[in-house]
Amino acid sequence: MLKNNKENIVESNHNEDKYNFVLYVPEIIHKDWKIVDGKVLLNFEVKNPITKFAGFLAKKKPKRDIQFDNMCTSAWLLIDGKNSIYEIARIQSQNTNDEFKEDLRRLIEFIKYISKHRWIRYKGVKKREEIK
Repeated sequence: MLKNNKENIVESNHNEDKYNFVLYVPEIIHKDWKIVDGKVLLNFEVKNPITKFAGFLAKKKPKRDIQFDNMCTSAWLLIDGKNSIYEIARIQSQNTNDEFKEDLRRLIEFIKYISKHRWIRYKGVKKREEIK
């Protein structure tokens, strides 16, 4: 009876973990990026025909790209499909010597932004016991 109750508690904790955003494991799916001057540069293909036509008239190829700052670059490079959001925030906090809660808040905002634009996806959810 006691063993069965303990298994139920462990299963219950794991079910709660799937709702804990910092335990999610992000993975990059946007493949067209490179590092320029130590910062990540995301490149995008221009698909809008009006923009393409304007580029034709100006005799310039239209470009759409985003260059990240240092904090976003380090977060992007740590997104490898193995580290959870919590682990990435802890690594960044060690590198910046800022308060962990502030680094975690900034990282969550960044992760939400790049997830909304579908540049990353969530590979899975780590259990609390698996966090290093």
